[in-house]
Amino acid sequence: MAEPAPSVPKPDLHGSINHVSITVSDLQAAMKFFGPMLKFLGYTVGEIFDDTRTGGRLTFNINESNGTAFNVWQAKMDHPFEVYEPGLHHVAFNVQRHQQVDEACALVRSLGAEILDGPGEFPFGPGGYYAVYFLGPDRLKFEIVHMPLAERNYRRMIDALERGSR
Repeated sequence: MAEPAPSVPKPDLHGSINHVSITVSDLQAAMKFFGPMLKFLGYTVGEIFDDTRTGGRLTFNINESNGTAFNVWQAKMDHPFEVYEPGLHHVAFNVQRHQQVDEACALVRSLGAEILDGPGEFPFGPGGYYAVYFLGPDRLKFEIVHMPLAERNYRRMIDALERGSR
C-alpha cells in the first residue's frame, strides 16, 4: 500500500499580512538602518516622499517575491516608543536558512542595533525556532527567525506548484 502524499499548504492571500507600517522620530536617519536590513531580507527600498493627503513623509518598501510591504513613516509627535506599552510589540521577519539569522545579526549589529537575545534556539516553534531579537531606530523591537518547519512547508508548496506547471 502506498503512503499518502504529504500535505502541501495551498497558497492563499486570505488572512496574510499585506503590509506593516511603523513610525520613527527621524525618517532619514532610520532608513540608514532599515535600508540595508530590508535589502538583505529581499525588499526593494523606496525613496522617501511626501504624502500630500496626510502631510506625512514615508517610504514604501516592497518584497515582490512574497507580496508584503514594510513602510516607514515620519512620526508626528515626540513620544518615544516603549515595547510593553499598548501598541506594536515587535515585528518578526522570516529567513529561509539558519545561517541567514547569523548573517542578519552581523548586519544589524554593524548598523548599530542593540542585540537583545540570540542568535539562538528558542522554544517557540515545532521543529526548531532559531532567531535573533534586536532594537533598531527609536528602540523598536525586531526579530529575524528561521523555522525549519516553515521552510519545509514552503519548499513543498513551491515543488508542488512547479510540478503542476509542467
